Amino acid sequence: MTLLLALCVLLGLIGFGVPIAFALISIAVGIFWLADVDQLIVAQRLYRGVQSFPLLAVPLFILAGQIMTRSGISGHLVEFAKTLVGQMRGGLAAVNIVTSMFFAGMSGTSMSDTAAVGGMLIDPMVKRGYSRPFTGAVTAASSTIGIIIPPSVPMVILGAYLGISTGALFAAGLISGVVLGIALIVTAWLISIRAGYPVEAPFSASRATKAFARALPALLMPAIILGGILGGVFTATEASAVAVVYGTAVGMFYYRTLKLKVLYQTLCEAAVLSGAVMLVTAAAHVMGFAFTYEQLADDILRPLAEIDLSPVMFLVLLSAVMIVAGTFLDGIAMIFIIVPLFFPAIQFLGIDPVHFGMVVVLCWGIGQQTPPVGAALFITSVIAKVDMFSLTRANLPFIAVMLLVLGAVILFPEAMVLWIPRALGL
Repeated sequence: MTLLLALCVLLGLIGFGVPIAFALISIAVGIFWLADVDQLIVAQRLYRGVQSFPLLAVPLFILAGQIMTRSGISGHLVEFAKTLVGQMRGGLAAVNIVTSMFFAGMSGTSMSDTAAVGGMLIDPMVKRGYSRPFTGAVTAASSTIGIIIPPSVPMVILGAYLGISTGALFAAGLISGVVLGIALIVTAWLISIRAGYPVEAPFSASRATKAFARALPALLMPAIILGGILGGVFTATEASAVAVVYGTAVGMFYYRTLKLKVLYQTLCEAAVLSGAVMLVTAAAHVMGFAFTYEQLADDILRPLAEIDLSPVMFLVLLSAVMIVAGTFLDGIAMIFIIVPLFFPAIQFLGIDPVHFGMVVVLCWGIGQQTPPVGAALFITSVIAKVDMFSLTRANLPFIAVMLLVLGAVILFPEAMVLWIPRALGL
């Protein structure tokens, strides 16, 4: 009853417009007050919530993504993607998805992906005859890849919070991210055939070579980040600092589009976004500690033990809860509210923590596609100038594909998630 009451009050506060961080802290304060615990522990746990070396990667990856977005590097990625997949039916839709896959290796967030790729491709797609709802749906759906193909800010937060190796999560996201990208391309191609969307220029080896040369400095960024982490050269946190330095150098001295004024604006934007993310992270740590102190997770574990769920059925149940919660909760809040309640069960059921983490990140991505609180959907709706209802309806085939990929991750963890981390000894 205590757990149910706490969750109902939390959802009520969020529903009344209380900022998520303050709603989380309020629940923790209430639990400690009922348990007659000194409220000084709230301040102590707020500090402890962000006193983590891995979490330092969060603001740095956010800054790196903002630098890549504001320096105009996405334009070179778009041109290179056009030479690769533009000759398909509905080529610009495929370009949109492939560009998101490239950009995912730099930004770490789906919001940066949505803003950068959507800003570059939505208007050209509409001018070429694509419907606005379809154009927005492709942009929103492909932005999900931004948190699956590493680096990924959600993976950093999840790894630091649950004590899972960030490098292992990054490695685990490679196959899933590529499979999701290919599945989205196939879906967009089938829809484009039925709608009669246009074909872009035929493939040209010389044009592809020139576009690759122009985009190479940008493409090297994910190679440096992932190569360094997976090769053991530096940690994920150190990689985030390398990404910032490399992105700044490329934007200022190679492409020469990142001027000092733009860099200052980028730093300000990254600081505001990082502050919001870290405040929610700290507040969620306080609430998680309150749940642990009161042993509220036992309310979840006891029913699981009684009904004897298999690991697959447990992950299906977790996914259903997170996807439903994702319709009205922000991704970070969803992780910190729901995951601590289910995480103790993975040892009981023998589920690999990295497998569990990938299921959570995929559910986060799907939650960004569902109204009324889908962040990617809302941003795309504004950029594409299309209402949420039409956008959601056009997005249903892509959401179905994401659910299929989620099902494959749940059913085939060795092939979809664990193969690369184990091969690298992570």
